[in-house]
Amino acid sequence: MRIGLVGAGSWGCALAETICQKGHHLVWWVHEEDIAIALQEKGRHPNIFPDHAYPLHQIEAITTDIRFVLKEAEVLLLALPSRYISSVLSQADLPLRKPWISATKGLLPESSLRPTEYLRLRGITRFAVLSGPSYAEEVIQHRPTWVGLGTQDEELSRLAQETLQTEYFYLLPTKSINALEWVGVLKNVYAIGIGAVSLLGDNVRAALAAYMLRELEWIIGSWAPQEKIDFLTPPWAGDFLVTAFGTQSRNQRFGQYLAQGYPIRSALARVGMVVEGYHAAQSLQERVTPEFPILYKLVQILTEKEPPEKLRYLIRET
Repeated sequence: MRIGLVGAGSWGCALAETICQKGHHLVWWVHEEDIAIALQEKGRHPNIFPDHAYPLHQIEAITTDIRFVLKEAEVLLLALPSRYISSVLSQADLPLRKPWISATKGLLPESSLRPTEYLRLRGITRFAVLSGPSYAEEVIQHRPTWVGLGTQDEELSRLAQETLQTEYFYLLPTKSINALEWVGVLKNVYAIGIGAVSLLGDNVRAALAAYMLRELEWIIGSWAPQEKIDFLTPPWAGDFLVTAFGTQSRNQRFGQYLAQGYPIRSALARVGMVVEGYHAAQSLQERVTPEFPILYKLVQILTEKEPPEKLRYLIRET
């Protein structure tokens, strides 16, 4: 099967390895010509996991031409940071009959849409969501990982499992597409708060995480009321936990920098990668109300309506 992968960040690179492990042919869109050349010639990304070699015989094409990938692929896998989806996909007409799998966690900044909402507006009717506790650094090393696969199309669910499921990368089917996407958005914002209180010790982190989990479940019940989920499973609570406490969480690290007194712009620069929770907060400011006090306070701080010093008092907002 010919899989079109859109994105060559850390998550895109990890999924490229999984696709190759499944024996599929990869048609890969990357954002820079020098990345395409390095991958074509050496099978290695020059910047991300540069020690990892991809099997060249399974890479059918690597290109900066999004139209080529959209035309040639049988299944399309979206692995872009949410802030780049519109600028990349607006360059071409989307193939309306092909199946899409969105592996993006976040909101489009110009519209506050979730990725599947954007795809639906562009006319895509067959799509699935891939989301869960999944550090790219572990997936590319073939470490056991469980993620949710959200779709109401059973044929597409089987196709997605054929595309991606391996002996180390497990897909847990669910029909709760909206809830799965919302958890992928909100857990990044909450993780910033966990990072911000980490200087106060593990006791307060554990207490705040418990309150956050309760609030997150309330929000999912409010924003996706028709969808039933088993909250204490990997795609839901598990995704929050790995982002809140994992050593590789850039959102948590960003929160730590804020707690240390760095201004928001300086903290973002120190992380050096996309901090999805910060960008999600900008899109959430018109939606989140004091009904959900922890998330509301985080959004107020991250949109600079309140000073970062207030982060240390999050536990008092519960």
